[in-house]
Amino acid sequence: MQKANKKSIIGLIIFSCFLIIAATCGKILSRFVYEDHLDEPLITVDDSEITLREFGYYIYLVEEFVQDQALLYDPENPKHWWNTHFSAGLDSQFVCDYAKKYAVNSCISDEIYYKKALSDGVVLSSEEEKQAIAEAEMILNSMNGYQLAKTGVDKNILINMRIKQTIARKYSNNLAKVLNFTGYADPPEKLMNWDGAYYQENILPGHSVITNDKVLDKIMLGTITVNYQ
Repeated sequence: MQKANKKSIIGLIIFSCFLIIAATCGKILSRFVYEDHLDEPLITVDDSEITLREFGYYIYLVEEFVQDQALLYDPENPKHWWNTHFSAGLDSQFVCDYAKKYAVNSCISDEIYYKKALSDGVVLSSEEEKQAIAEAEMILNSMNGYQLAKTGVDKNILINMRIKQTIARKYSNNLAKVLNFTGYADPPEKLMNWDGAYYQENILPGHSVITNDKVLDKIMLGTITVNYQ
């Protein structure tokens, strides 16, 4: 009887150890490693793919901006600001979630306007291009080694993304001057923005947008190029 009990106890211990090992291995295998997905398409707008590496341009700029606010809110622990929840009815959300929403939708609207600009022959002047390149180089110089390695961006990517964004903004600003916004209360620049009513109702619906949610859902802003120590 005692031998049977000992065997049962030993069997239970072995089974418990097996469950612990299996659970640990499962966590390791399912752990999201940001750098492993850098060259995967994150956002597809019509027939254009934006990789996570390219999206790093938006991540860095948005995180840098929000981190400045976070340090004003709580210099000792800026994560408090990133995890702050604002209640506003259906728009209630955490700062980190809104930051990601802002980055994703800015990227989408830039891609849409950029492609429209190319089809309409809108280009940058030599001075505008020089300014965009200078701004990209300023961004590069503001990033440390960890941030560059984490996002996977380099000088060429930053310049390309900045030029694309500058062309997109030039196109949307030009369009805002000639469109008829009768019936809308907001100023033209706001209406043409990614969260503007005119953009949401008349521009975005004309395009196919697909997001790689398997990757996007694992990304939390406020932890990638800031608050990583």
